[in-house]
Amino acid sequence: MVKVYAIAQNDALISILDKGIEDPAYQVNWVSSVSTIMEKLQADDHSIVYLPFAPSYDVYGICEKITKQYPLTTTLLVFHSEEEVDMKRAIRSGASDVIFLATPLTKIREDIKHAIAKSEKKMSQQPQMKSTKNAKVITVSSTKGGVGKTTVAVNLAASYGKKMQKVAVIDLDLQFGDVALFMDVKPKRTIYDWIKEDRAGKQIESFMTPYKNGISILAAPQRPEFAEVITGDYVRKAIHSLKQQYDVVIIDASSNMDETVIVALENSDHILAMTYMDLPTLKNSKLLVDTLDSLQMGDRTKVVLNRNMKVKGMKTETVEKVMGREIFMTIPAMEKLMVTAVNEGKPVTYSNPRSQVSKKIFQMAETLYNPEVRKPNKRNKKQKVKHVAHAGGHA
Repeated sequence: MVKVYAIAQNDALISILDKGIEDPAYQVNWVSSVSTIMEKLQADDHSIVYLPFAPSYDVYGICEKITKQYPLTTTLLVFHSEEEVDMKRAIRSGASDVIFLATPLTKIREDIKHAIAKSEKKMSQQPQMKSTKNAKVITVSSTKGGVGKTTVAVNLAASYGKKMQKVAVIDLDLQFGDVALFMDVKPKRTIYDWIKEDRAGKQIESFMTPYKNGISILAAPQRPEFAEVITGDYVRKAIHSLKQQYDVVIIDASSNMDETVIVALENSDHILAMTYMDLPTLKNSKLLVDTLDSLQMGDRTKVVLNRNMKVKGMKTETVEKVMGREIFMTIPAMEKLMVTAVNEGKPVTYSNPRSQVSKKIFQMAETLYNPEVRKPNKRNKKQKVKHVAHAGGHA
């Protein structure tokens, strides 16, 4: 059965679209926001989405996201009249059709009927079509607790969710994982339940805990002793399955370099080694980086300096000297903001998107997903400015 979704903007819109569907089997599922639609859509479902024009979001951009992420979905743009639509952008966004609320009800019904028929045709022609995603896998690691590993993991996930990407978060701190707590959700099923009930690994998505904006969590076991049954083979199977269904897989690894963590690191595109300006932490972080180098994973490892602040006798250059490599990203220290975010169960990238912490995490998310987007080299930048100043004769 084809599912129909639409954003409930106002009573007039609801009334017209409800009347436009003559077949009672295709009643509209009204939702409050674009993010809710993205949460409900599934890659293997045949759905129809009505996207009404609104100044609060880019209707063409959202349409393009849905078209690429959910190829079995038929998307229709809804405008009041022809004067509002940019037809060239509508076509480029992949919209199946455009509905105008100002037209007669008979015409609206005809357009809706055509959309349902088109979706049903997709269903009959592609009954075996499955998602062919190949997600980027990012593992956040450290050698001790309290470095900000889980905070960075959940905020990276939230950053990708804001971009309407489908994100899976694996809580691989199997004894004392806090990802669900940081996102204020109560998992009914965990990675332990998945292993116990779905050994073939084909139904992993039904064991994920949904959050928002297309983010889902494979939660840590509810009791520490359950961690014993989770082996590296299961972790490998989980990553492989989720890569095919999501755009990004974020792994919050435990501080122990056990079999499950090593498997996660081996199957990662990027490894974030978390550290901060404290000599014992730096010593252990250096040991982690050296270990990853010896395991042939050094080229994927990136040092993230968390809680960057002024510390007597310690500078970022000192950190780079100790670590033996450049810092990939620095995240400023904003303790009060971060503690509040954790206590409220809201990623700071949602609760305070304009904060310096959020801006850094957004930047890190973009750079990890698009490696060609790199920070300009400071030395080169200075040289370039100097050269231009000399050539132009201006200071």
